[in-house]
Amino acid sequence: MAFDEILHHVGDSGRFQILRIACYIFFSLLLSCHDFMENFTAATPDHYCSVNLENPGSKINITMNLTTEALLKVSIPMGPNQKPEQCRRFQHTQWQFLDSNASISNSSELETEPCLDGWTYDHRDFTSTIVTEWDLVCDFQSFKYYAQAIAMAGHLVASSAGSIFSDRFGRKPVLVISCAAYGILGSCCAFAPSFSLYCVLRFLLSASINNIVINYPILVFEETSPQWYSTIILLSGLSNSIGLTGFGGLAYVLSDWHMLQLVVSLPYFMLFIALCWGPESVRWLMSTGKTDQAIKELQRIAFINGKKDVARNITTEALPSKFMDDGTFVNKSSRIKDIIINPTIRKIVFCQFCIIFSTLFSIYGILLNIHTLGKNIFLNQFLLGGVDIPSKLLAYFIMRNVKRRPSIAFSTIAVGACIIISIFLPKELHVLRIIIFLICKGSFSIFTCIHMFYSQESTPTVLRSTIFGILNTAARTASIMSALVLVTRKYFEHLPLILYGITPIVASINIYFLPETFNLPPLDTIKDLEKRFMNKSVSEKERQDFLETTEC
Repeated sequence: MAFDEILHHVGDSGRFQILRIACYIFFSLLLSCHDFMENFTAATPDHYCSVNLENPGSKINITMNLTTEALLKVSIPMGPNQKPEQCRRFQHTQWQFLDSNASISNSSELETEPCLDGWTYDHRDFTSTIVTEWDLVCDFQSFKYYAQAIAMAGHLVASSAGSIFSDRFGRKPVLVISCAAYGILGSCCAFAPSFSLYCVLRFLLSASINNIVINYPILVFEETSPQWYSTIILLSGLSNSIGLTGFGGLAYVLSDWHMLQLVVSLPYFMLFIALCWGPESVRWLMSTGKTDQAIKELQRIAFINGKKDVARNITTEALPSKFMDDGTFVNKSSRIKDIIINPTIRKIVFCQFCIIFSTLFSIYGILLNIHTLGKNIFLNQFLLGGVDIPSKLLAYFIMRNVKRRPSIAFSTIAVGACIIISIFLPKELHVLRIIIFLICKGSFSIFTCIHMFYSQESTPTVLRSTIFGILNTAARTASIMSALVLVTRKYFEHLPLILYGITPIVASINIYFLPETFNLPPLDTIKDLEKRFMNKSVSEKERQDFLETTEC
């Protein structure tokens, strides 16, 4: 297409693209930190009621010398696991339990009361979390889940609103505002004076990060040669996995939730500066008719790539005619109604929505039961990130050598099959269950890489961000549905796993109705999409032309 030729002319693999990709890889390193932040900032340590001892004069010398163990024995009843009750204490101090010969077997019959003076927390793993900050335990433990639900609502709102703004006003403004907002709001969130304000800030943070997740890869792909797409996805995926693996270590070192939130938020100011310096997506500018601005941005890209002569020769008079002839140039922005009224786009969006929803529905259901890997939360975090690295290396090979549709179908079915297999494995086979879980997580990692590539190839520039937002909405909705399905466990223990396993296998049927995009160039307009997928001979001709001009 005309734009790919022009981008190649000014440089599609030069210094500018390297800098842009480097920023994207850096962002990918940070991305997983937000998604898994509350595994650590909202961790619930061991706790028991704070003790307010009665100190009559006859006992004063005894209480002054009580050990912690003795203090708990006379103040807190023991639970079934022989650990102090977390939410109740004796109404009156039971001094008789200091006698080693006294029996405490009947302690359950003694009068108890709620923790009226607060709680004492075990700070060995975390010096501070939002749970210890605002006492989100016992009768208030549901408040922690409200905060997570509110944060998820931020993702859902931004998925639709931010994507529409991006396709209407450009990638750069949305990204610049979102990065600045995340840095500022994250810093404020680290020192939120109240739980209600913390929830509001988490909502806005989720909205900001969601806009970045959707639009940053789009911006990078639209300014880079298609031959680099698979490499970019691999590098960003590996960076995300490294960030996921290293985040457990960072949380271990920074055991205070204020510092952890602050350290994760401040780097977004660096991304804000980099995006302010960088140009808008030229492909988007040309596709929406902003030719004059596109020429200026092309001149900047050529200059950064060291092609000063090319930069001087790019003029407004030279390019529009070529775009008009090619059909790439359009006079108005496409709107979300085009997704509804156009049957080709509607079919592609619906089928991808089903695939994304079903696969994310299953994997979130497993991640919500991550305790099956063991009680060490830091080890769990390491395993989650570690299995992604070989999986994404395999995904790189698949993206460059295997067609998209069978790759997506196989990885989707593998996720469901692993979950179904786990149903029949006895709980005693702990190691085998972990292996099956890691295979499931690895298959999902392969799916995310290939599907990101496929979504880029099968959507036109003028609606790309909006469609990505719709698919992101599917992902976020799936995470909520996964949590709700867990409630069915009280009716039948294996029902959630059965649903998690069957759903992606059934949804893989949608792959049959989607077009193949392997070795085809990116699309710019709706007309390009219709032309390609309504006429297979045109697609084959495009594939041959694309292979002749790129190294795949």
